[in-house]
Formats: sequence, C-alpha cells, structure tokens
Amino acid sequence: MKQPVILLLIMLLSVFIPVVCYAQHIEFTYDNSGNRITRTVIGLKSAGIQPGSLDSEEDDDLLEDQISLQETRIYPNPTKGLLRIDFPNLANQEAAIRVFDSHGKLIVQQPAAGSTEVDLSIYPPGFYIMTIHVGQDRKEWKIIKE
Repeated sequence: MKQPVILLLIMLLSVFIPVVCYAQHIEFTYDNSGNRITRTVIGLKSAGIQPGSLDSEEDDDLLEDQISLQETRIYPNPTKGLLRIDFPNLANQEAAIRVFDSHGKLIVQQPAAGSTEVDLSIYPPGFYIMTIHVGQDRKEWKIIKE
C-alpha cells in the first residue's frame, strides 16, 4: 500500500516542480499593418540572489541585471513591502515600472528614475510579476511579497 502512494507522490512532484520553476512568457512583435512578425519565448527570472552578486551583508537580496545596456539593481526580494529599483546610469531614456498580481491584473504603474521605490505593502503576500521598460526593451522578474 505504501509503494503506490510513494510512487504517485514522486510522479506528481516530477510534473509540478518543473512547471513552477520554469515559468515563461510569450511576446509577439507586429508590423504597422498588424501582422505578426516574430514570436519570442521569454523565461521569467526570479529577482533573488544571484551567485557572485553579493558585495557585503547589506546587499543580501540584491539582483543585478541589464536592460537596454542599462545596469539595473532590484532589492530586496523577497520583500516585506518596499521594493527598490536602481538605475545608476540611466541616460536620457524613459523607463517605466509595472507590477502585475498573480491573476495578471496591473496593480502598480509608475515612471522610473535613477532610484525608484515601489510600495507593495498594501497588497497581500504572494507572487507578483514586475516588468521594467527602458526605451524599447523590456524585462520581467518574479517578485515575492512576504
């Protein structure tokens, strides 16, 4: 009796763990007439600690990345409510931040400058998707609200 239950548990875990860990987003590009030109599959990054990105104990939950050749720092993740996004070298480019809840509803939309704070304290704990647009480029991250 125990062997079928254990086997079933192993099978379920082997199916659901890859689905949760490797989320992706599909993006399409259209021409002026509305015809689809390209289809791009984008793997969502988790804005967590990356190996080798920690310089001191103060930067415990720091993610460093680049958008449109602009260095980007996002911290802390997981967050209790206040998320900080730094663009040290944002030069004459417009940047915008959008945060979506787990149902895809837009909950935060704001412009970004050299250093921007996003307040998620009024929202319930869970997973959120944050997109940052710099010029024509866009990247997405998973944000965890505790």
